Amino acid sequence: MSNLKEKRLNNLFNPKSGNSLITPIDHGFYMGAVKGLEDPVAKIEELIKYQVDGTLMSFGLNKIASKYFGTQDYLPKIMTADYVIFGEIPGEPKGVLANTYYSSVELAAKYNFDAIKVLFSWGTDLEQQVDVIKYIGALVEECDAYEMPIMIEPVQMGMNLPKEKGKDPKVIVDACRIALELGADILKAPYTGDKESFSQITKYSHVPVIILGGPKVDSMKEVLQMAKDSLDAGGKGTCFGRNVWGDPDMKNIIGALKEITHENAEVDEVCKKYNIKS
Repeated sequence: MSNLKEKRLNNLFNPKSGNSLITPIDHGFYMGAVKGLEDPVAKIEELIKYQVDGTLMSFGLNKIASKYFGTQDYLPKIMTADYVIFGEIPGEPKGVLANTYYSSVELAAKYNFDAIKVLFSWGTDLEQQVDVIKYIGALVEECDAYEMPIMIEPVQMGMNLPKEKGKDPKVIVDACRIALELGADILKAPYTGDKESFSQITKYSHVPVIILGGPKVDSMKEVLQMAKDSLDAGGKGTCFGRNVWGDPDMKNIIGALKEITHENAEVDEVCKKYNIKS
């Protein structure tokens, strides 16, 4: 790995724990004015204040929030490189219908991103699947030229995939292996649901594996437990969006996640400390 690529990758992980708490705010890019993320620039201010390890955003959001990225309070950032179509009507998602190339690695390098992220969706039609593999291949090649890490996010969300397959541990393990062999420097993976199956990803990937958060859930304790279990199984952190900024108590949620991620704290311990009751 080149020195520049290694430096960019290291920017995203805590130097003491080796783990990362990333809070993505690219949801508006796909879904519009999402509740809880109506003002994404204000949310960037909060993420800097609460000292998360990184964020995930669109190039357009980076443009309008550029003043926050030249300060001494550095917030590592990952650029969403593709565009995902979740439905025919803005703000009314049905599932992944298609995803396609949008932003270039050249832009990411020019504007000081530390990595790029691309969705690798399964369950769309065959032509779309082939297109996705082609443009991920092109991005991997471009990332190599610019010494830019690439995060690949394999998900089973296409309209042609049975819903039960989206949570099947073996399907997740296989999808992660394919994403790894496509050239991922970081895997952003769904949690498989148990430590044993998730360790099959972390043990054999030889790159950092962080888990995605998915839809907003009612039990924050459940979210924290998922984070803890994934770390116990060899994961390197979380990339939780709606379950962080979608909660009115975002500051305490981040505090709890930071202690679990970087200090190996127990879930019951942080729930008590940060007054997280459910």
